[in-house]
Amino acid sequence: MNRLDPVLAPVRAALLARAREEADQIRERSEVDARDAVTAATMEADHIRQHAHAEGEAHAATAVAAARSQAREQARALVLGARREAYERLRDAARRAVARMGAEPEFAPIRQRMVAAVRATLGPDAQITDVPDGGVAGAADGRRLDLSLTGFADRAVQAVAGREAETGPPATADRRTPREERP
Repeated sequence: MNRLDPVLAPVRAALLARAREEADQIRERSEVDARDAVTAATMEADHIRQHAHAEGEAHAATAVAAARSQAREQARALVLGARREAYERLRDAARRAVARMGAEPEFAPIRQRMVAAVRATLGPDAQITDVPDGGVAGAADGRRLDLSLTGFADRAVQAVAGREAETGPPATADRRTPREERP
């Protein structure tokens, strides 16, 4: 068990709850968009097939195969684009939510626990810096620990996206976790 877990549990729980709620809404919209795209592509493929059939069976088979392949490729591109857009919207919403959270008066005790976690990890002489969108970062002896709210939001969205998507989070997702870094 990580020493930071009890300190950061309230932040993690709030971020995950908000991220799951946003993910559900975005996923529903994305699924509707994807179904519409597949329906339109199927209708277009059927239209092409009917036209090709009038020109002859041999020619129709080739045209249908090509049209279906193209329709599948277009539908897949639309689905992937919708997933990526949903991921980006969810990440942006989570970042806005935690930025608001960092400005609330109730955040002060959480910030104090973050400072304590940095000092427990890096030592009592760690230099503590407030992060603009909320949270803190610490540095000591060439080591650094980032406990920014934006970082927590990004990791929460990645966790939700990883569980929700069939293929995992988008390929460009940053999979960082709170940790010490050495330059």
